[in-house]
Amino acid sequence: MKCYIHIDREPVGTCTSCGRPICYECAVEVQGKLVCRRCLGTGRAISPSTFPHPPKDRGIALILEILPGLFGFLGFGWIYSGNTSAGILWLVGYFIWVCIQIVVATATAGLSLLCTVPVNIALLVISVYSLNKYIRQHPELFGGI
Repeated sequence: MKCYIHIDREPVGTCTSCGRPICYECAVEVQGKLVCRRCLGTGRAISPSTFPHPPKDRGIALILEILPGLFGFLGFGWIYSGNTSAGILWLVGYFIWVCIQIVVATATAGLSLLCTVPVNIALLVISVYSLNKYIRQHPELFGGI
């Protein structure tokens, strides 16, 4: 068996994409796997498994939860961390809570804010704490914390 492009050369291996024998000149190592230059050029060798996603940053996830959360938008850190459903639940749930707060604050001439502001802070702390716990439970997403 010879290289499928250079028929006078011995192969150093086979292309993991097309399975053909390839010589040293035709072989390209991608993530520890040999692929031929033709497969690499056509994009057949490039797949999601060939190039893994870079790990997400834990600090960015927490900042994306804290900063918008201070202004009434919880859930962005969850969405960044890959848990979109939890992020949307936090966004929608917190929006509903803010709408209820507005109605109650209007009805009580603002006195209810004495209770709702601490609740808002508690919700932010709970969301950030839960997100941090989620991050620690998924080291594959965050580069092995």
